[in-house]
Amino acid sequence: MTLAATKRSPMATERTAARRMKVLAVGSQKGGAAKSTTSLYLATRFAEYLGGTEDKPIVGLLDRDGTSKNLSQMIDYRPELLRPGVKLLDGEALPREDEGLKLVVIDTPPGLAAIDSLKSANLLVVPVVPSDQGVLNLQRYLQILETQRILLSPQMRVLALLPANVENTALHRARLDDIRAVAAAQRTPLPVLPPVPHRARIDRWDLTAPEYDAPAKELFGYARV
Repeated sequence: MTLAATKRSPMATERTAARRMKVLAVGSQKGGAAKSTTSLYLATRFAEYLGGTEDKPIVGLLDRDGTSKNLSQMIDYRPELLRPGVKLLDGEALPREDEGLKLVVIDTPPGLAAIDSLKSANLLVVPVVPSDQGVLNLQRYLQILETQRILLSPQMRVLALLPANVENTALHRARLDDIRAVAAAQRTPLPVLPPVPHRARIDRWDLTAPEYDAPAKELFGYARV
């Protein structure tokens, strides 16, 4: 074997790692769509489902949210948010195969910068606020994903849409119907997960809050980790 053959590029290593574990990105074109919150809650719930422990982390959290790094900063400030079975990963590259993770959850930045952050993901969930701008941005985001998917990650599959920060108003109820219509109109119709209502305890990152339980359980079934 030649020396060149024994050296793997970081991208080759990342592709190999992606084949051995699932990589779930949480992405949305619009800021304020609860991507960081969703990433943390999903990682926590999935680690519980998979039987992760403090000694054996099974879900990795990867913060690719540009310069803001809101998720990493919040965990540094409140380390108790990192529950047993969940590991905050350094940098922005996927972990090595020998770390034993079954799933990596990627928190992505808003806007067009999010597209590049989806590289190496094979699963995607899209949180969306049921507002006028939220629905318009959702339509554009799904169109961009469809045109860029081959360049980014040909194996990537959009699992579901997740209505987030939902309020009991006529406007939000109407926009929820619009979100369901957008999901149904895709080439492969997308499921819409149970909405996550706007709650103060979620804003406080209270991981005992049950509002993410139903969508996390349904998404876990789609992900087939």
